[in-house]
Amino acid sequence: MRQYELTYILRPDLEAGAINALVERVNGYITAEGGVVNKVVPWGLRTLTYPIRKQREGYYVFTLFMLDAAAVARLEQRLRLMEDVLRYLIVRTDEDEEDLEASETTSEATAAPEHV
Repeated sequence: MRQYELTYILRPDLEAGAINALVERVNGYITAEGGVVNKVVPWGLRTLTYPIRKQREGYYVFTLFMLDAAAVARLEQRLRLMEDVLRYLIVRTDEDEEDLEASETTSEATAAPEHV
């Protein structure tokens, strides 16, 4: 399993109960696929940079979770079909740390030796 970040924007006209139900539904999709939800942070209502589906504001939710790569595609498909989700973005986070370590060791190995 890999670690991912999911940020999604919900319609601003939803009530608090409906927002909580949608967050629980998304978390349920993750756990149903065998994943683990590590953290859920509701960022609240924010102004959008540009209108999305004629909405100028959106309710942002950030989720940190672990899931298999094949299951992420199914999660994206479910998010795409949810009418109350204006936008979403899933980013793999564990690869960034591995890339950073690999680039540091590669740059040290390829550096020109100093002549004294």
